Amino acid sequence: MPGVLNDPGNRTLRRELLAFGTKRLCEEASKRSLGLKLQDDDPAIGRFYAKQCAAQELDRGDLFLQFGGAGYAWSNVSGRIGFNASASVQFAQDFQLDGSTMYVYFRPVQTAAKRFDLVMVERPSTIAAMGALVGSPEAFVARVGEGLLAHQIGRGFTVVRESSGEVSFASGLLPVGQRPSAAFERTSAGRPLVANERVELHQNQRDYLGPIDITEDGDAIYLTLAVDGAPAVDVQVHARGAGEPWLQHYATAAQAGPPTSPPLFDDAVIASPTPYRRALAVPRGQYYVVLDHTASAGRTMPPSTMLDDRAALVSVGIEVGDAP
Repeated sequence: MPGVLNDPGNRTLRRELLAFGTKRLCEEASKRSLGLKLQDDDPAIGRFYAKQCAAQELDRGDLFLQFGGAGYAWSNVSGRIGFNASASVQFAQDFQLDGSTMYVYFRPVQTAAKRFDLVMVERPSTIAAMGALVGSPEAFVARVGEGLLAHQIGRGFTVVRESSGEVSFASGLLPVGQRPSAAFERTSAGRPLVANERVELHQNQRDYLGPIDITEDGDAIYLTLAVDGAPAVDVQVHARGAGEPWLQHYATAAQAGPPTSPPLFDDAVIASPTPYRRALAVPRGQYYVVLDHTASAGRTMPPSTMLDDRAALVSVGIEVGDAP
C-alpha cells in the first residue's frame, strides 16, 4: 500500500512498523563493518568495526544510538592509522515505498557525544610539519581521522530492501528510485549479499571484510573479485577466532605482520578483464575475508618502487548461500 504508507500524515504508522526492525539494529551492526570513504563514490580507505552498541527509541519516535568500536584508515601523509571511536547519535527514522521496494531512512538529528582516540600512526615522522599547525603530529592525524568517521556518521544512512528480501546499505540519504553504488551489478538475488564495494589497497596495506556470519553447515562464501592498478593482490579467508587477533595487530602496530595462524583459504587474484570467482564451503561460524597487498602474507609480492605506490583498486563482492 505505497499510497497509504507514504502519506506524510501516516508517519506514526510507519514508525510502528519500523520498530520491528530497529530492535535488531545493534545485532546486525555487530555482523558488519563500515568502509570509510572521503567521498561517496570513492573506494574505501579504511574500516570501522562496532564492538558495543545500544539502541533506544525516544518518546517522539526518534532512535538514539550509542556505539563504540575500533578501526583503521590510510592517508598519503600518515600511512595507516589505528583508532578507537565512539559516538551517541539521535536519528529520525522513517521509510518510503517505491512499488515493492522499501527505502528506510535514518536522518541524523544531533550528535550528543563523539570521541576519537588515536592508537597508532604508521609514519609519525612524515607528519611532524603538519602537526605543528595543530600542536602535535598525533593531533593532526586524530583530526583527520575524526573527520573521516564523522563524514560517515553525520550524513545518516539508508537501508534499501527489495521485494526479493535483498538488503543494501548506503551512507547518506539515497533518493527513492536510486540504488547504492556497487562494485558489481547483480544478475541474481538468489544469495544474500554481504559486501559489494570497492577498496583501495596501498603498498603494505590490507583490508579485513567481516565478520561474515555463516548460520548453516553446508553453506559457502562466494567471492567475486577484480583488481586494477597493480599486478595482483592476495585473498584469504580466516575463521573469526584466528582473524580477529590478526586484525587487532594490524590496527595497533605499524608493521603489517603475518597471520597468527594459517588461512582456511589463500589465493592470488591477478589483474584481468574477467572477474575472479570462487565458492568456499565452510562450516557454521564467522569469518573474515582478507584482501592483502603486503609482503608478509599471501602468495604475491607487491612491487616496491621509490615514490611509486602502485595502489591496487579491488572490487569485491561477497555472498553467502548453499555450497555448490
